[in-house]
Amino acid sequence: MVERKYDYEKYLDGSEKLRRFLDLYKNKPSTHRAYKLHLVRYFQYMGIDDIDEYVKDTRRLNEDKKIKYLDAIENDLKKYWIELNEQTNGKTPYIWLSAMKMFLITNKTFELDDVFLSMQKNGHGNYAITNTRTPTKEELLKIFSYSNPESKALFMFQLTSGQRLEEVIKTTYENIDMTKDFPRIYYPKSKTKNSIKTRITPEAKHFLEQYLEQRDKFITIRQERGGFNRKTKIDTKRRIFPMTEGNAEQIWAIMVKNAGLYKLDPITQKPEFGTHCLRRYFLSHFSDREWGDFFSGHITQRSKEYRQYPDEKLDEEYSKHKDDLLIFEKIPDLTDINHEMKELKQENEKLKKDMEEMKMKLLELLVNKHEEQINGKK
Repeated sequence: MVERKYDYEKYLDGSEKLRRFLDLYKNKPSTHRAYKLHLVRYFQYMGIDDIDEYVKDTRRLNEDKKIKYLDAIENDLKKYWIELNEQTNGKTPYIWLSAMKMFLITNKTFELDDVFLSMQKNGHGNYAITNTRTPTKEELLKIFSYSNPESKALFMFQLTSGQRLEEVIKTTYENIDMTKDFPRIYYPKSKTKNSIKTRITPEAKHFLEQYLEQRDKFITIRQERGGFNRKTKIDTKRRIFPMTEGNAEQIWAIMVKNAGLYKLDPITQKPEFGTHCLRRYFLSHFSDREWGDFFSGHITQRSKEYRQYPDEKLDEEYSKHKDDLLIFEKIPDLTDINHEMKELKQENEKLKKDMEEMKMKLLELLVNKHEEQINGKK
């Protein structure tokens, strides 16, 4: 339907209206990226070179010109909508519809509400149909075998907290209390506009601590590669994983490819094992569904009640299901071994002290005997 090579430079340089509209979303990178893609794809497909001429302020048109103009726009929108629904699936048509509606309204192209409503009601449905799969534990182990300390900490954090990738990469030091066995994570405001309280497992904590010891090294490497030379500034001081969502997706895709598990859905051309599969793993393996929904940030009637519970109660409930999320072999508990080694060291030191005392006593006996022999000769 639409070529996959889009001339962003042509349309952005040539349209002040498009640039102004996208600037409204510069602090929302995901929305900015999606709207730019779908608007440029629409104008390119429809062969519209002069966007600023195409999009008019309908308040300034007389009645006859306004009717003709709106009829022409309606025909274009419906034509593209039909093509889009025939060639794509999932949420793609609805993302374009949202982008186009907001773009036209922002530029004072009014009186198309009935058109948008009609298209929304007569689409194929706003549900995702990508053939996504939830990986098995064995597949996850294979994928993680191609990780480094940063990626292992990042994706184990996502898997055991049940969060969307967007939340994980925005996590700051202020969001997490690492002093607990099950680190407490608190997001005051999430994508759903609600606060989230969740935890990660001791296993994930172990990998996170390993990464934090080397975090500066990863930041330096990314800086040397030019990874932070972008308009969207990344807070490398406060954010635990200072990278974009796109960076994280790319890192995960490389791990999956190296594991030989990368496969695209034939219809949507999206990977079966995207990063969201880690959130699905959490939800499908956390044996108490209601608590799983709560820790992952799903909004349910019961989760509103859980939000009022003290942290100690949340720690208790999460800890009951830690083994549900265990991926690697158990990290050995060296507490008893360390205690035994400490006792052995103390015993060894005591033995050395006793031997020194025995040496001194023996030396004293030898000296006394020698003196007795000398005195006897006299």
